[in-house]
Amino acid sequence: MEESLPVNPERMELQNNVDIFSQQLSNYLQSLDLPIDDVLVQISERRQVLLNMPSILSNLRPEQQIRAYYISKFIASCVIGLFDAALNYLWNETIVNLREKIIHFDLNYFFDSTISGNDRAKFITEEDLLRIEDWQLIKGCRDTGIISNIGFMHLDFIRNMRNFASAAHPNQTQLTGIQLASWLDTCIREVLAKEPSGPVIEIKRLLKSLREETLDERSTTPINANILKLPADLVHSLLRTIFGMYTDEKLSQNTRNNINLISKTIWEHSETNAKEDIGLKYAHFSIHAELKRKELAREFLTKVGGLSFLSEDQLAIEMNERLESLLKAHYDFNNFYTEEPHARALSKLIPETGIIPDVVRYLYVKALIICRLGNPYGISLGAKPYYDLMIQRFRDVEIIEFLNLLNDSDILSIIQYEDKSELFSDIALKLEDQTVDEVIISALRKIRTYPKRDIVSRKAYKEISKTIS
Repeated sequence: MEESLPVNPERMELQNNVDIFSQQLSNYLQSLDLPIDDVLVQISERRQVLLNMPSILSNLRPEQQIRAYYISKFIASCVIGLFDAALNYLWNETIVNLREKIIHFDLNYFFDSTISGNDRAKFITEEDLLRIEDWQLIKGCRDTGIISNIGFMHLDFIRNMRNFASAAHPNQTQLTGIQLASWLDTCIREVLAKEPSGPVIEIKRLLKSLREETLDERSTTPINANILKLPADLVHSLLRTIFGMYTDEKLSQNTRNNINLISKTIWEHSETNAKEDIGLKYAHFSIHAELKRKELAREFLTKVGGLSFLSEDQLAIEMNERLESLLKAHYDFNNFYTEEPHARALSKLIPETGIIPDVVRYLYVKALIICRLGNPYGISLGAKPYYDLMIQRFRDVEIIEFLNLLNDSDILSIIQYEDKSELFSDIALKLEDQTVDEVIISALRKIRTYPKRDIVSRKAYKEISKTIS
């Protein structure tokens, strides 16, 4: 059984080739007494992918096409009619490309921005990238600017569909040729054919200068000016990175001196939750008796004027660890079953008064809302009562953080979908009964009046923030 597709087939020729190949394959399966119904997708759907292929692949440079092995497997799977396999190959190509971009950009910057707590010390080499979950990889690429926020939203949706259409969830008949072609186009435009640019390149140059050059106040004046122009998400990642560098016992004193020249600007340009994150890192060093790193962390915070963000509260540390474990369970496979014990353990830490440490408040509210909204396929029913109980204990300060979530990329990537947007509004409605502050109530009511496009574009947040600030 020999069959091949021409390099640039005309519509009729392509149609005939796919028809002949499909019939031969079906005959072969029948000769082996194997089923053919609901095994391969319809020929008309396969044509949709293949006819769009030349224009989509034209966005790749020749040197990129030569190395795109998984794209070849993607096309082969489409020809055969195995769309679930094709989606897996497309995702593999995307993940491999993202890993290459991370390595070529700045590996330590990525690890510092993505891996938290004591786990950071376990991620050093390029091989360690293989141990990072896909959801964490694309989120880290978003946080470091390697992909855009819009790109992240698209990729996160494709990741969910890839999980849904995997061997564990055989639903290939629900995938259409137009969908696959669209997802291929997205992955090529947002990842494969796109290189980091703009502010991200400036950060790469800055990190190289910090490590390799000897800077002074004069040479860092323009650097500090450029830092003020960076987007908030990138400033957060940069703060985590220079803090991680500064507290590395093996770092040269020259690099540490260079960091001192720009750290205060980065700190002052960072949002409160980013500073609280640094305060938690100091507490981790203290709890785990990393005395040298704790000393360096205090030195850093002293220089930037951030000692007010220190916390020795064991509850804050334990809550932070529980929240990270909960989010990891939420994003991993079988989350409907694995979330419940983490949610139950977290709920035991929350007093009836609802009072929690300041440094974990934003993460606490964010994690609960992410898990309560669920993923495209639902919510963990076992964990839901715990989420509802903890949300019912929100005080005014937690409700304000709930409103601030309208400026959070992770939340916006979820509520871009109609059902999640409605659920977010329902939570806001219930929170109205938990406060007597008319300003907060007015802000919560506005969530239900804004179109979804205004919420996702952060237009709603800009208006609401004016009323609660």
